[in-house]
Amino acid sequence: MSSFNRGEWSEIYAILCMLVCPELSVGNADLEEITNKLYKIKKIQIANPNSDNGIIEYCLKNNCDVEVYYDNELDNLISMLELNENKHRIFDAIQNAPIGNGAFEIEGIENILVKLTRGNKIKARSFSKEDLEATVLDKRIGKDASLKYSIKSSLGSPATLLNASNHTNFLYSITGLDERYVDEINSIETRTKLLDRINFITSHGGKIKFERIVDQNLEYNLRMIDTLMPEYLANVLLNSYIKGTKDLKDLFLASNQFIDEDFALKKLGDLLEGISFGFFPSVKWDGLNNVNGGLVIVKNDGNVIILDLVYYRNEVLKFLIKETKLDSPSSSRYNMLHLEKDLFSDKIFFTLNLQIRYKE
Repeated sequence: MSSFNRGEWSEIYAILCMLVCPELSVGNADLEEITNKLYKIKKIQIANPNSDNGIIEYCLKNNCDVEVYYDNELDNLISMLELNENKHRIFDAIQNAPIGNGAFEIEGIENILVKLTRGNKIKARSFSKEDLEATVLDKRIGKDASLKYSIKSSLGSPATLLNASNHTNFLYSITGLDERYVDEINSIETRTKLLDRINFITSHGGKIKFERIVDQNLEYNLRMIDTLMPEYLANVLLNSYIKGTKDLKDLFLASNQFIDEDFALKKLGDLLEGISFGFFPSVKWDGLNNVNGGLVIVKNDGNVIILDLVYYRNEVLKFLIKETKLDSPSSSRYNMLHLEKDLFSDKIFFTLNLQIRYKE
């Protein structure tokens, strides 16, 4: 029997909800419905986990049954009654599952899971932001549209927008600090060791300056959004430890000087849009979004709502700004704030690692 975690079950649940209720509910930044008269689902596509470039298609018929195609070949038919029964079964199981990231089975779900994914979890393609692609009737223009979506669920652990990796290291330099303190600073292993190391540096005459992002691709991608974005984020990252807060909006405003708040939030919104729908830190970006539809949100009450990039982009950006924070990657894994003396200059260097996550 298949065993998935809350987030993985939630992705399957989201697809079932969209098939059972094809009149999509489009919402605002507070996840309140604006309209359900804009889009109607006709077909959903996901990547075929058993095929490198294959697809699974769920096509809604006029009688509301769903035809399932594997790599363009009809595989089976699922009735609306079966979809609806299993939708409720999955939601109840998620609600009753232990809190955490552990995988669990759902009794009685295997038959439809085999029909939907041949027992596999939904898996996005490498270097692709979308979880599903939907063919919808856009009622505003009376034509079909192909829209790609990313799924976010409130039923599991908060998802990451930007994962910590060796590609998200920011390099800082220290001047004015006597190098005899380096080993003493590196030996600080308190519960708040990063803040304590920063305080030691500054209290002993050290001046911290952002140098560069270690990965050139991430540097390029961020400067495509704004030439000063690496500096903005470097200030945010350093201040998150000094100020002891992780709220991204508050840090972005407090850590940088902007003309006004509207200017700042425009920059932050553009950044979060690029991270959510466009680029990966390790790959040079062309500036285009891979996702053009927006977010499929599974709410705590089980309702599914769409945050739409086509007609309501500002609501998407407001949601991202309101609902994101910095996370704290493992300081030991990424060797954060471990001071190293440069052999060819008088500078001392250290790195901090950037990770961005949804709040809930």
